[in-house]
Amino acid sequence: MTGRSSIVLAFLCVASVPSLARAQTAPPADVARPVEAAPAPSEMPAEVPAAPAPDATAPSALEGAPLAGTLAMAPPSRGPTVSYGIGARLRWVSVPKWMLNLFTKKNVPLSSYSTALEFFRRKGEFDFILSVGYVGLSPPDGNWLGRGHDANVDTDYVQFKGLGMVGIDASFVWHSYLTDWFGLHYGAGLGLGIVTGKMLRTSNSDARCTEANAGDYTQCFPKGLTYNNKPGCAPGGCDDAQLAATEGGIDDPTDPHRFRETNVPPALPIVNVLLGIDFRLPHVRGWEAKIEGGFYDAFFLGGGVGYTF
Repeated sequence: MTGRSSIVLAFLCVASVPSLARAQTAPPADVARPVEAAPAPSEMPAEVPAAPAPDATAPSALEGAPLAGTLAMAPPSRGPTVSYGIGARLRWVSVPKWMLNLFTKKNVPLSSYSTALEFFRRKGEFDFILSVGYVGLSPPDGNWLGRGHDANVDTDYVQFKGLGMVGIDASFVWHSYLTDWFGLHYGAGLGLGIVTGKMLRTSNSDARCTEANAGDYTQCFPKGLTYNNKPGCAPGGCDDAQLAATEGGIDDPTDPHRFRETNVPPALPIVNVLLGIDFRLPHVRGWEAKIEGGFYDAFFLGGGVGYTF
């Protein structure tokens, strides 16, 4: 609220200047004073019209006028405003080999994608984001062997059929702009993902698998499979039709039968940590873009676009 100053203006008015009295010597008694002739009517001063009385209702000429020496006060700055928006994102998702090696001796790294829609509430430089999306969790088919297990009896040929996760998460993101069009953002969040698809396992032959070749399915493969009329699997993977024909029995390295893994959880918690850069159109409220990376139950790198209403 702009403060107001009261300024009292003093006006000094000189009403009149007194005449100097001139001393006169009284004339002798015997000297008659001349009689001054009355001025002719034509010489009489014209009557000066009286000035009109001031109108008390008329605005003063000084009222509302800026006073000399005063500074114009700028309007107070507006506080953070609340706005809402929608966005879309696309990410490359990876679970690298070194991370899988913490739990397994042989594995196949994940390189996939994720996509999502985002709905956000923005106040100042803070966003609350609600996301709904899908993450692909199906690495290529290959051999897996857990830590603490023997290669000759516990190496499995594993296939992922549409394994993925439909997730919903809430994130808290802060922005820090370095210029009017470029800045940084960072944040974290939690969510829940529903697992889709399935994982199929088939035991590899105990007579062919060793610690040295357990990761190579062309050398360590399920018993009974053939490629080019010889025992084995093709360089691109074991024959799916042959594996499907083995389903329906108890899986064993000496008598393999493909089965669906039942230990895949139906839901997974989502842990989201992100860091990225922002791009906006200067002085335009609307379109924006971002590039970001982080962890969303897997490492990711990607980008997105958004629109603020």
